[in-house]
Amino acid sequence: MESLIAGFIFTQIADFYHDKSVKNFLIKSLYQALQDSKLQGQCVEQTCDSICLEVAGDKQSILTFSESLAQYIPLSLQWVFKEMVLLDSFSTEHLLRGEDLLNSGFLTPLETQKISQNDTQNFCDLWGKFVDFAPAKMTLLDKNERITISNASKLRESLQKCAQWLKSGERIFIKSLLGKWELALLDEKAKTTLPACEELCFMPFCLDNAKMLFRAENEDLQALATLEKPFLTLSPKSVFAEFFTGNFVKVVLPYDPYLLLLSKFLDSFSGLYLLPLTEKRNNGICVFVESQMPKLTISVAKNGLVLPHTFAPNTTNANLKSMQTSIQTNALERVNALYLGRNATRFLLYFNTHFKEALDFRFESNLYHFIIALESQNQTTQSLLKNFTEHNEELIQTLKSLPKDSKISDNLLDLIGMAGVLLNLGCADNLRDSAYALLQNAAIFIGQKGPRIDFRLERDKEEKIYLDTLQTLRSVMSFKLAGVETALLCFGILDSLAEFFANLSRDMEENYQTQGIVICGEIFLNKQFLNQFLHYLPQNSAVFASEVMEFQD
Repeated sequence: MESLIAGFIFTQIADFYHDKSVKNFLIKSLYQALQDSKLQGQCVEQTCDSICLEVAGDKQSILTFSESLAQYIPLSLQWVFKEMVLLDSFSTEHLLRGEDLLNSGFLTPLETQKISQNDTQNFCDLWGKFVDFAPAKMTLLDKNERITISNASKLRESLQKCAQWLKSGERIFIKSLLGKWELALLDEKAKTTLPACEELCFMPFCLDNAKMLFRAENEDLQALATLEKPFLTLSPKSVFAEFFTGNFVKVVLPYDPYLLLLSKFLDSFSGLYLLPLTEKRNNGICVFVESQMPKLTISVAKNGLVLPHTFAPNTTNANLKSMQTSIQTNALERVNALYLGRNATRFLLYFNTHFKEALDFRFESNLYHFIIALESQNQTTQSLLKNFTEHNEELIQTLKSLPKDSKISDNLLDLIGMAGVLLNLGCADNLRDSAYALLQNAAIFIGQKGPRIDFRLERDKEEKIYLDTLQTLRSVMSFKLAGVETALLCFGILDSLAEFFANLSRDMEENYQTQGIVICGEIFLNKQFLNQFLHYLPQNSAVFASEVMEFQD
């Protein structure tokens, strides 16, 4: 049969903190696939973000080889298969040798399947031959006794003990690649008392468990299953809400081989809580790793856009610098830029290598002055306030008793927080917490369309355009009076804000010939807001993430 040379091209689509390890694993796995297929081939570095696996063989052999690659290469957030091309000859430059690369500690799908099948001689055998994995030193803690785990039999015994402790309601200690945790079992028959803390995470044992417990879209499930094992923030389904402390839960699949194996001894359960250590635990497993890896937390939009939760210290114009880095990286010339997060809200145009402020978001954030303004406006507004007060007398009295000093804000999250106060979700003296409470309530709503809240641009006496925040809050009051349920109304506020900025971006593209938008700020890491924002953007409007998404003092 005629011999061909095929090139399988893989490209890097993202650059996260362990990108070199993933690249090394990819190259080693490709060479292992070649070796097992007994075909001649080599890996070539075409560019810094492109690898080509060159393979020689007849048409059927190459087809069979291509189908087998899925057994060696798991899904990745950073490297993907791009295309197969036919080549005239093997390359002679930029060759990559798998044996020269550092060990990165990943398992191929074939290897994972091999060690996790119960009742086989390879079950729990982390000491066999692997493409790119070598087990670290492991120790079982059993009532302060330290027992070395050095073979598959010892690991099976240790995991069986851990499973029994968990089933009996005990919490155990683990030390892993991603740090130290307490583990507690989700038992639907005996609810666990959980601390209300941001560090709490949940580890479903598999994708089916994640799909059963959480409202997860296909893009979420695919991301969870990738090689990088990211953390995603998901909302539990209503039937399982009582097992979690809020509507936002950080979720990760088993990220260490021994955590995956532990799940095999808990096959009648759905997952484990990963809790911050609150006290010394005498029972559990220690894995001695050279260095702890940082957790990779991401948000994934419906269109596949991945936003890593990258944070940095807050310095002067930090968000502008981050957006400008993204602009330069993507070689953009005329583009919109939006920051919506913990600091001042900014919508900008970028052209001629400079930013230009499109709108100035400044508004009165003291709800006392909002109530006074309603009392002094037209009859319709006064009637709205009167009717609202009849049903919310205590709230209005509280707002009227606030200090009278002016509080000018330039952050629209404070406006969201003011809406939250009107919905009895927070206090007027902490608008940011009120805004987050509103987002939590919006997460309960599972639809795609909410009531339209007014985010309206007006012109003042000097012909300067501004956002009429009073009208926004009046709109919230009207819908609350109409009896719209809180979760739906919260989603409507979020949905309308997303539509407002998407429409604003579209208008700027039409009026100033900008193309696309660079986004930055914590609100975009909220998957619900991100999806709605992308939904309202024109389909041909490209979206670019910033290098750093949020900044903190």
